[in-house]
Amino acid sequence: MKRNKRTFTPIAACVITAALLSGCGAEIKQDTPMDTRSNPRVEAATAAFGPGFDYMIVGSGTLLADTLFVNFFQPGNESDLSRQLFNQIVKAESEKKPFMVTGERARKTAFIIIEALSLAPENGLPNLELLYLGDEEYVRGIEESVKRVGGKMRFAPYAG
Repeated sequence: MKRNKRTFTPIAACVITAALLSGCGAEIKQDTPMDTRSNPRVEAATAAFGPGFDYMIVGSGTLLADTLFVNFFQPGNESDLSRQLFNQIVKAESEKKPFMVTGERARKTAFIIIEALSLAPENGLPNLELLYLGDEEYVRGIEESVKRVGGKMRFAPYAG
């Protein structure tokens, strides 16, 4: 019986690692202006917030990969996705443009937003206007992070 446990542990570790890596590989999508009419999330955000914002859509892997991703990257551990999002937020903030974030999985999207904003110093993004299109369940955590960096947040629900 112990032998089965020993062989199971490396196999389980490989499966978890593969799932994590596929979740980490999910990208942040940014459509070109021509694609905005064909993207229902961007259409919903435009209807809710009006035109004239930059945006990112946090991509998704499998449910297992996204769940492991969120559980693996605890607060303080920086992922590539959070760094990418942070860089785009900083750019939009410096240009004083609203920035919309949405994603295919609400929990992962909220996690990435909060992690990205944790990379900024307190009151370090005073011109940030973050537009969050997603699940109301995550608004409070995102809003706290936005306020910590000195920004403002607007929310619109999205159930698509």
